[in-house]
Amino acid sequence: MLYLPLCILSSAVILVVFKIAERMKINTLSIILINYIIACLAGFFLFRGEGAFSGQFSPGSIAFMVCLGVLLVVVFRLVGLSTQRAGIAATSVASKMSVVLPILFSIWIDPHDKLTSTKLAGIVVALVAVILSVYRNDNPRDSLRKIYLPVLIFFGIGVIDSSVKYAQATFVTNELNPLFNFVIFGVAFIAGFAMVAFSKPALKDLQHLKTWLVGVVLGLANFGSMYFMIAALNHINPATGKPAQGSVVFGINNIGVVVLGVLLGYTFFKERPTRLNWSGIALSVVAIFILMNS
Repeated sequence: MLYLPLCILSSAVILVVFKIAERMKINTLSIILINYIIACLAGFFLFRGEGAFSGQFSPGSIAFMVCLGVLLVVVFRLVGLSTQRAGIAATSVASKMSVVLPILFSIWIDPHDKLTSTKLAGIVVALVAVILSVYRNDNPRDSLRKIYLPVLIFFGIGVIDSSVKYAQATFVTNELNPLFNFVIFGVAFIAGFAMVAFSKPALKDLQHLKTWLVGVVLGLANFGSMYFMIAALNHINPATGKPAQGSVVFGINNIGVVVLGVLLGYTFFKERPTRLNWSGIALSVVAIFILMNS
């Protein structure tokens, strides 16, 4: 299934872009705003369905997407701050440990998704692998000052991923996937513009070409992470005819982003993993193998 690796790659690129923005001294709010413009346009141009928007979704679905779009802005802003202040690896674990929430939600809402002993073992191994992959013996006082960011990101991303699963299970088909992204990212753009309007540094940064270039890359990566996730959840195994299990998809995606985030941080930003981190990465391979065969 190609969609899942593409989702992992897109999500890891988001973390890298935020780190690059910090190095280039680009205002985070500026690139977040540009990012939603690009993601919204990508959804618009990819939509090949017939008819107007009003005939595609029910009023309840539209209200749901509006709420999700606003939540995206709030959490994305937190991810940007955490990436710059705590590093790629720390942000990865803060966001990806939240995989417990969508996994439990998927098992609850999807009749095809069952919690077997093998799957439970894979989830436990994956969580241990995440902890080992990003564990740092930081200054305790420094960790306490940053603890509110991981807590907020944990619940925020957990709710977003669970919402995506709900949307995919109830009303977002592969045909409506681009339109779904167009709506939520369009709402996110409006909410993001309201934030930027009160930030003079962000408005000033919008005048620079480098801000737009970084924002475009971020927008394509953000669109890709959402689009490919829904495509992966909608995937039907041609050999068995069975739909993908959300708990497996979320588990592999999250551990994949953590591992790739650590490796990218090591390669490009000198975030040196310890031996414990490397052991976590090795354990991640085991976790992915178990989940893929559960």
